[in-house]
Amino acid sequence: MKIIDYKALKKDLLVAIHFLQSANNISKSYLPLIIIASIFKAITPFFNIVIPKFIIDELMGQKRIETFIILVSIVVIGNGVFNIINRFFDTKIDIANMALINGFELNLGKHIMNMDFESLEDPEILNKKEQALFPIKNQGVMQRMVNSIISLIQSTITIVGLIALISTLNIMIVAVIILVVLLNSFIYKKIQKEQFKFHQSLTPLNRKFIYYMMTASDFSMAKDVRVYNMSPYMLKKISKFEKQSLNEFNKTFKKLGECEGLSSINLQIQMIFIYSYLVWKVFIGMISIGDFTMFTAACNKFSNSMSEFLNKFIEFRQMCKYLDLYLEFERLPSKSKKGTKLIDNKENVTIEFKNVYFRYPRSDDYTLQNVSIKINSGEKLSVVGENGAGKTTFIKLLCRLYEPEKGEILVNGINIKEYKLNEYMDLLAVVFQDYKIFSFSVKENLIFNKEEDEKQLIAALEKSGVYDKIKALDKGINTSLYKNFEEDGIELSGGENQKIAIARAIYKNAPIVILDEPTAALDPYAEYEIYSKFNELVEGKTAIYISHRLSSCLMSDKIAVFDNGELIEYGNHTELKNLGGKYSKLWNAQAQYYVDAV
Repeated sequence: MKIIDYKALKKDLLVAIHFLQSANNISKSYLPLIIIASIFKAITPFFNIVIPKFIIDELMGQKRIETFIILVSIVVIGNGVFNIINRFFDTKIDIANMALINGFELNLGKHIMNMDFESLEDPEILNKKEQALFPIKNQGVMQRMVNSIISLIQSTITIVGLIALISTLNIMIVAVIILVVLLNSFIYKKIQKEQFKFHQSLTPLNRKFIYYMMTASDFSMAKDVRVYNMSPYMLKKISKFEKQSLNEFNKTFKKLGECEGLSSINLQIQMIFIYSYLVWKVFIGMISIGDFTMFTAACNKFSNSMSEFLNKFIEFRQMCKYLDLYLEFERLPSKSKKGTKLIDNKENVTIEFKNVYFRYPRSDDYTLQNVSIKINSGEKLSVVGENGAGKTTFIKLLCRLYEPEKGEILVNGINIKEYKLNEYMDLLAVVFQDYKIFSFSVKENLIFNKEEDEKQLIAALEKSGVYDKIKALDKGINTSLYKNFEEDGIELSGGENQKIAIARAIYKNAPIVILDEPTAALDPYAEYEIYSKFNELVEGKTAIYISHRLSSCLMSDKIAVFDNGELIEYGNHTELKNLGGKYSKLWNAQAQYYVDAV
């Protein structure tokens, strides 16, 4: 059996070094704080080990009241002072730990927000994310890591002092204690291994449970839950999860109980040996009663300190394994952030897809196949086709949410991967089909981190047709949307939320504007009206309209027809209608809705 796996130990130490470096970046005073705190905690036990020996010797010997008072005062005052100091540092460390954990969670949040979009739709990546987050949020890994480091420093100082003290009696006692502690450390290591395996097995279950609980508490799903009487079904799902979890808990805790019981037996055998030896020393007059008390306390403390050291060392390595999952997730590369070039002329942008192929991760079939199309600056393009034709995927590739598997996408003749991501994103204002309105104020939902221009903001709300509603509110554009954080927050209708999303796109004032079926829930007449109005708002800009209905086609310069991931027709409305192909069939099926517009 391999006692120490040096390769694994080296990996754990590298994880710990990275953790400490990150902790130091979050707070420069953190590491000095835990070192100083550890030193004071390590010194404290010696007051209660050494001084009682002199008190007992004084009581058994000369019984000098002055000496007795001095010795007792040293113990009482020393303990009092050190307890105050230790509590002071404990409080400081608790506060620092909260800041540290918040700092790590913030870093992880930044990483998630900056990850490639395709990673967030990959089940394997989602499992990695859960494995990284769950130990931090639910098992206190960060704090346990810090506590183990503090305990290791503290125990090391205490152990060195106790070895020096016990060696004055018999170095073999030190050897016996170390032997038993090493034996128990193997048991503790097995316990930690079982716990790690247990928590890993719970990860898929926890993802499901979190989804169930979020669904049960999400007010946006309340109508469906009630109308379809989903409550019994959800409770059944949660009950199934609980049974699976309890089964895993039962198996794990049974093994842990056996290991901990064996560890307790070993400690009792050790103490029988130490007490027997010390009693024999007293009987033969080799040590005094005071020495007996001191060495008994020292042996107990040494055994506890050694056990704590090894257990904390094992726990430290276990926390390194958990944190390695965090680091593994943190190290996931971002393909979309590798560009370095700037876009020279943002007001005159030509987009070109050249022989683009794409399929989603873990899919065998191409969603887009050999797509080639050129969109000139200021051109209005409608991308149409039935559901599943590849329209939204086309936009996701243009938005650099995914990268083509083959072929390339060019902007002004340069592959979009070569541009800086933020620079490229400045080109685009997108209203997705599943657009999101955030629990911020109306104003914040439009500007985010852009420079605030109240006139431009009000103009965007006016153009989208929602400003009359907003200005009538007590707080106007500072009104909170939803009631998550503010009691006086408002719930807008679906149509009003849509107008907020459109106002956001207008406010960004980007040269390329994309509407990705945001009107899919509206009837064709309402959809045509919105597209007509929006077409006026983006005059002079490049506009791309995505829809399985054809209302946008009447006002577009070009129409791209997708079917089964292929671009099968391209031209203007009149050309394609007369072609007698896919577009003509779609138009004839929907023409009744647009007869007035035509």
